[in-house]
Amino acid sequence: MKNRKLLFFGLLFCYAFMYIATTKKMPCEDDCEKVRSVRIAYENKSYVTSVNRCSFPRVSDTLCIYVKDTIGVDWNHLADTTCIIATQQGLLQQKIFILKSGTIPFDTLARKICP
Repeated sequence: MKNRKLLFFGLLFCYAFMYIATTKKMPCEDDCEKVRSVRIAYENKSYVTSVNRCSFPRVSDTLCIYVKDTIGVDWNHLADTTCIIATQQGLLQQKIFILKSGTIPFDTLARKICP
């Protein structure tokens, strides 16, 4: 009797796992991959600490670029470049915020609304 219960719960677990694995994708999956591509574009920039959705994990039209406040960097140019990269990745009409990390609340260094 105990073996039958164990077998029943084992089968139930397998079917539940298969159901979860084959269900519809989460809405973030496609968007998260595109945001990841933008993040990869800034991997070699020492002053960029993170690139994320401002409302993560919810999908939105706003990208936040967290940076170290570095002298000599044109933040408006960084926002323009992010618009170009985001558009190339299929993220259209994004709002870009360049935010200084390490401050609470975050200090907005630049913002841009992409065409």
